[in-house]
Amino acid sequence: MHDRGRQNVEYEFRRDLYDQPEAVVEMEQALFGRWLSEELGENRPQAQQVLQQAERLLAERRGQFDWHGSELSVQLDSDSARVWLQAEGDIDELEDGFGLADEACEAGLEDFIGLLRGWIEYLAV
Repeated sequence: MHDRGRQNVEYEFRRDLYDQPEAVVEMEQALFGRWLSEELGENRPQAQQVLQQAERLLAERRGQFDWHGSELSVQLDSDSARVWLQAEGDIDELEDGFGLADEACEAGLEDFIGLLRGWIEYLAV
């Protein structure tokens, strides 16, 4: 299922070798796919709760919503969605491996809502 049209985030949903849902998102926004696959997984109620918050922010055009998982966090505001990998050590350890720029990505709020709606619909099948 590819998203074509006005959305800027390209993605595909599929099942992995263990029949778990997996979101594959283009490289620039790859962490969004990891967040969907690993943090939300098949938890539709949690995904719907985040979607409701995103839609509220889009409608009200103000405010912020933070969601923290075991490894990834998401922050939504009235125009964008940001996901980042939580540091497990101090900042010096991060710099030895991947830089912080490789551990975060951002997308427009409308694109994020489209991605999340697609994930919820995929899980319903």
